[in-house]
Amino acid sequence: MPPYDRTKTTQRIFDAAVAEFAAEGIAGARVDRIAEAAEANKSLIYSYFGNKEELFAKVLQQRLTDLAEAVELHPERVGDYIGDLFDFMVANPDVLQLVQHETAHFSFDAIPHRAARTEHYADKVKAVADAQAVGAIDSTLDPRFVVMSLISLVSWFVAAPQITQMVMGTEVNDELRAQYRAHLVELARRALAPTPRP
Repeated sequence: MPPYDRTKTTQRIFDAAVAEFAAEGIAGARVDRIAEAAEANKSLIYSYFGNKEELFAKVLQQRLTDLAEAVELHPERVGDYIGDLFDFMVANPDVLQLVQHETAHFSFDAIPHRAARTEHYADKVKAVADAQAVGAIDSTLDPRFVVMSLISLVSWFVAAPQITQMVMGTEVNDELRAQYRAHLVELARRALAPTPRP
């Protein structure tokens, strides 16, 4: 076992927990496997993070924070947001896997950190509304639906690779991902373009 370093130990536990929860879900995850992968004491995990559900909640919250910091929705480039989001999700498929496991495990009222996450999405809706106010996006569109649509267009491609391969009729590789990314950006640009006035 390596020399004790709280920061490094916590990071190893976190990394091992991300992999375990993404692969096995909350019910199937085992703290002893996380401890073994992290080369950490099982009791230390409970001490640092609480029970298994609390550990999952902290892991998911941190990964969503990573996403929020890496991919911002700016009023002046709402259409490009979908490309940035696609890049992050392709590089970090664990985020969608964790969200799917959250959906399967928690009732809506019990979703961890729900208030903070709702506020975060409200900021994205406001960014779209701000873009509409300056004429950059079709003002007839509901900004909530715009945010939901952009997220959804990315998520399905990454979350269900088997469906993606069936629809595409070919193996999902870097070339196909690049083509789909370009398609998403162009689709968003066309869909969000302001409606010409007669």
